[in-house]
Amino acid sequence: MYQEMRSERLPYRTDVRWFHTETVTDGTGAPLIIPAVGRDAAVAVMPGVAASAQVEFTISRYDEVRLGNAIWHAWPAGAAEEASADVVSGAVTALRLVSTGESRWEVAL
Repeated sequence: MYQEMRSERLPYRTDVRWFHTETVTDGTGAPLIIPAVGRDAAVAVMPGVAASAQVEFTISRYDEVRLGNAIWHAWPAGAAEEASADVVSGAVTALRLVSTGESRWEVAL
């Protein structure tokens, strides 16, 4: 299983933005496919009380992500125990959130 970001554009504008928001509780969320739009992605995590969250990324091919065979790497910022944000390279093909306790995350590009 995998997820895809939702695209939106403002009225009378031609530029499209992509968004994702999710809550993960005690586990690993489904991979989120990152569209290849030539921009870096902004990622924010908000761990709940006594929770920690780790963003993982992959540069594996989309078919490897869909088949569950992607190679995952830990976010360089490390595990977050409080609200944190960072930018992820546009070369990343998918992200996922690993949470101990309940954590919420947002991704935009």
